Amino acid sequence: MNYTPLVLLALNAFGILIHNLVKMDEINKKSVGNFKLTEYLKIEKFSIILSMCVGIVCVIVSQEIKQLEDVGKWLGLAFVAIGYMAQSLVIKYGGKAENIIDKN
Repeated sequence: MNYTPLVLLALNAFGILIHNLVKMDEINKKSVGNFKLTEYLKIEKFSIILSMCVGIVCVIVSQEIKQLEDVGKWLGLAFVAIGYMAQSLVIKYGGKAENIIDKN
């Protein structure tokens, strides 16, 4: 399949969304259903934006690396993984939403 840059960005965004939904689910369970989306987004907005920037850079670079055409059908899954992992790394080292929300 030939992925367009827009499709790759969308797949990356789904990876970021999946990661955030997993984290929100964990926080919601720990707080016994008292999760507050607005607090989470206030705290994590910059890590989400940084993850989106990583996705944009990867899309730009993917257009320059001709060997990625050989990956073909795995390229879409790779961009979901990039979004998921970028968000994981940013949250691990930059954002600690769960700790801050617990303190409040």
